[in-house]
Parts: sequence; C-alpha cells; structure tokens
Amino acid sequence: MSETTPTPPETLKIATLNDVLPLDALALVGTVETPTETRSLLRHRGGRIEMVKVGDRIGGREVVAIETAALILAREGQTERLEIPARERGAA
Repeated sequence: MSETTPTPPETLKIATLNDVLPLDALALVGTVETPTETRSLLRHRGGRIEMVKVGDRIGGREVVAIETAALILAREGQTERLEIPARERGAA
C-alpha cells in the first residue's frame, strides 16, 4: 500500500505558473523521497509526465543519481544535471 501526503499550497501555485519549465526539453518537476527510495518527476517536451528512479533509462540516458532538487543523467561517459528551476524552489 502506498502512502500519500497532501500537496503543499506553494507547490500547487507553482504548478500553474507560466514560463517556469522549458517546454522544448526534458525538465525536472520535483522529487519524491520516502524512507526506502527517492524518485524524480520529469516532464518530457511533449508534455508527458514520468516518475523515474536511479537505474531507469530516458532517451538513451541513465538516471545515475537523484538529489532533493536535481537529477543526474549519464550517457557514454558524459553527465547531465537537471535542476528544478529556482523559481519553483521558492527563489524570486
């Protein structure tokens, strides 16, 4: 059985802001941390939302690490870091 928690009001507000996430690229929307694992919520450029964990593959890249506000992808020895936009994390 999975546990759920209410979505904080700040997150609900941010989810409806315009021009925060890039629409033409993969974007990190958030992270979900439980006592046993951490997952990331990604938005694909077509609008599809996907939940991933370390070891999952996305477009030929492997998820190698998940942090509170970042996701690290690797392909052929190169890494790419996706971060939640500063505006979503509460910065002005």
